[in-house]
Amino acid sequence: MTIGIYAHIPFCQAKCNYCHFISMPFSGETSARYEKAVIREMESSAGSFPAKCQIDSIYFGGGTPSLVPAEQVAAILGSCRRLFNVLPDCEISLEANPGTLSPEKVVVFRRSGVNRISLGAQSFNDGELLSIGRLHTAEMISESLALLRNAGLDNMNLDLMLGIPGQTAESWRSNLQEVRCLEVPHLSVYMLDLDEPCPLSSLVDSGKVRLPEEDLISDLYLETISFLSQCGYVQYEISNFAKPGFACRHNMKYWEREPVHGFGLGSHSFDGDSRYANLSEAGDYFDAIEAGKSAVDWREPVASGRSLAESLFLGLRLTRGVDWEMLQGIYGREILRQYEPGMRELSERGLVEWKDSTVRLTPSGMLLSNEVFQLFV
Repeated sequence: MTIGIYAHIPFCQAKCNYCHFISMPFSGETSARYEKAVIREMESSAGSFPAKCQIDSIYFGGGTPSLVPAEQVAAILGSCRRLFNVLPDCEISLEANPGTLSPEKVVVFRRSGVNRISLGAQSFNDGELLSIGRLHTAEMISESLALLRNAGLDNMNLDLMLGIPGQTAESWRSNLQEVRCLEVPHLSVYMLDLDEPCPLSSLVDSGKVRLPEEDLISDLYLETISFLSQCGYVQYEISNFAKPGFACRHNMKYWEREPVHGFGLGSHSFDGDSRYANLSEAGDYFDAIEAGKSAVDWREPVASGRSLAESLFLGLRLTRGVDWEMLQGIYGREILRQYEPGMRELSERGLVEWKDSTVRLTPSGMLLSNEVFQLFV
């Protein structure tokens, strides 16, 4: 069995105005305390890992993991190797923001085993970056990529955001041209999500900020798929594109429902039978860990029906789709039959392609994926 490890590093220089993730202002004292807490949580959890399990992906997410001292990341990775069976070719990813990296930090990251960096670019337009509260500039993105490459780190992802206030067709196409020139091996294209309350959603609701029209966003998304394909990228998931051999191993675990154990504030886990999450308030998390207690806030078993639903809506995020006959073999024909009328209707609407045993989203279905997934939730 292979398992992924996720470590949440919650510290940020400032919270972006669209952000829904658990984060807090950086403090050297709190960061050092947090490092010790995460390692202590790992130590208390090590005995519960299945025998002979192997770790083939480790992911530092946030927050801004690149903001903390690199030695703290190295210490957590050292504890991973001490406590778990980390494979030699383990994919070790770290999220970073432009402007938070230095040559000295990158050297420590590399020596500790980090072999993949996900850089939160969002846009190459300084005005658009300002509109969503980002602290970096477009120039800092290129500088960060050059710094990483000079250190011998070539496995990189860039996050780009579609639907930012002030974004136009021209500015988005300029982003894509920058990607072509920079030749990063992996690209994540996310649409701005304001479903949960945040400062930006309040500005939009009050009319003080306008977002691009939905039709424009849809057209640019479809244009992006075509453009990146011509540049040699393979779209393997709704939002993710990679050059051959550079798909993110860790993220594939989520979509393929493989076990991932999360450590740190608010982290989520899946062991194959249950989903569970840690406490999301920093004080509660520190109190639990430092008292030798579990930091788990809630745990829910995944029954057969929910397992099937997850297999469908997570599997359909992948461009390869799902194998209907294989799912029938796992869950039984009767339980799967409940979804067939809805899937056939989606197929007639052009949102789903049903060919032989394979069911996958069409490009239009990817744009309306939330509507498709409501069938299973």
